[in-house]
Amino acid sequence: MTDDFRSELSAHRTTLTRDIETLLADLHALLREATTDAGGQAGPARGQFRARLDALQLRLRELETQARGQVRHGMEAGDAFVHEHPWRVLGAAAAFAAACGALCALALDRRG
Repeated sequence: MTDDFRSELSAHRTTLTRDIETLLADLHALLREATTDAGGQAGPARGQFRARLDALQLRLRELETQARGQVRHGMEAGDAFVHEHPWRVLGAAAAFAAACGALCALALDRRG
């Protein structure tokens, strides 16, 4: 179960990272277009835009690092709980499976 969770998180992280990189590439292209269109008039605005873009990239890296740490901490805590209380986890999983089975049986009974 932990490996499935990790692979799912990895897939989400990869998608989010790709989307952010695409957004940043688009912003860079927009900046290049704006500077060529405006010629020399875009000097101060370009500097401000570049500074904001750099700050955004730094903040995104910080958020990514923070999110990785939080996810890692949560996964380690969950893993530790499972190892410390295996029978509780098995009991909770069995109760959940029984409840799901009862709901499915009830739904099938109402159909027929």
